[in-house]
Amino acid sequence: MVIWTATEIGVFIAVLLMVAFKLWTVWHVSNKAKATLEGRLIFLWGIAGMTAFTLLAKTYISYQMGLA
Repeated sequence: MVIWTATEIGVFIAVLLMVAFKLWTVWHVSNKAKATLEGRLIFLWGIAGMTAFTLLAKTYISYQMGLA
């Protein structure tokens, strides 16, 4: 079982807020640029996919380090 410290939880929350801000920024800029829906979704899916991979990798690494 992974036991996260208060600092790790704080960083995790900060990362989630940063990701939400990043997604909102991409959507807002694409609206101002009058991008097509497909163009917006390509960027959003790319950012969301990379972010999900990063968060899963962090969780997996924390889990593996907790076993040692």
